[in-house]
Amino acid sequence: MSNTKKRKNRKRIITPKRVMIFAFAIVVLLYYLHYERIITLPSWLEDEVFDPISPPAEGSAQVHFIDVGQGDCELIISDDGTTVLIDGGEEICSPDVASYLHRLGISRLDYIITSHPHSDHIGVLPYVIRKTDEVGKIIMPKIPDEYVPTSTAYENLLKAISDKGCKAEYAEDKTISLGSGSMEIKVPDYDGENLNDYSIIVKFTFGSRKFLFCGDLEWDMEQSIRKSGYDLSADVYKLSHHGSSTSNQILWLKAVSPEYCVCECGAGNNYGHPHSEVVQAVEDIGAVLLRTDINGTAVFETDGETLEYKTER
Repeated sequence: MSNTKKRKNRKRIITPKRVMIFAFAIVVLLYYLHYERIITLPSWLEDEVFDPISPPAEGSAQVHFIDVGQGDCELIISDDGTTVLIDGGEEICSPDVASYLHRLGISRLDYIITSHPHSDHIGVLPYVIRKTDEVGKIIMPKIPDEYVPTSTAYENLLKAISDKGCKAEYAEDKTISLGSGSMEIKVPDYDGENLNDYSIIVKFTFGSRKFLFCGDLEWDMEQSIRKSGYDLSADVYKLSHHGSSTSNQILWLKAVSPEYCVCECGAGNNYGHPHSEVVQAVEDIGAVLLRTDINGTAVFETDGETLEYKTER
């Protein structure tokens, strides 16, 4: 009996470890409630954390490089609220991308662009198409019949487009107005079996600031486009093919001459992306390298002159 009484009367000791665990749990709960728009964090705390939820300031545009692991996903929000989703990552990331859009208050995607039909670029899109209230237009590369993929990811995408009744079209060289900005689309002149080289080139221009996206475009097509005289210059460049050395040749990077390069790749990926040669090339041209495997999601905001960015980590 005496031993039982001792156990019942034992006082709980508040240790530093327990305090830390409790504090961490409170912080996690606050962030969850904040992201679900249930509460607003105090400014002194909100300023200390990455918050991708805020839409662009009035008169500004944003470009989000969303961390989807070993895959690509970019979101453009122009100053008038026009939205463009470029790629989406593997299917496993579907709820994360849909939640990201929801938290930004996006119920309409004016454009969805699939750079090329590989699952690490289109896997998320069927889910997003179904979960988004309105989808304007879907732009896809035209692949010759003999090379059209028969993958589950591609078939799911086509079915989602059909079920939603979306307008879908093949990419062609043109410029589309996005609020005060513009989106230039260029189609590589390619008809071989390498799906990477069908990657649609997208350049978003807002004021004097430019963002360049080239999917998984590889060396041969990079060289062809560079020699064609196409204006590659951009302030922010998404490294092609997740930073692979099969892309991002030094002459190409010099032609782009970016201030920032963003590499969308997964932590510890089996491909070794980004390859050391590319990391060195980015350093050689004096650009800042941001990596989703290290920095998480990155969000750039510009008023057409200034350019700022935040990263998740």
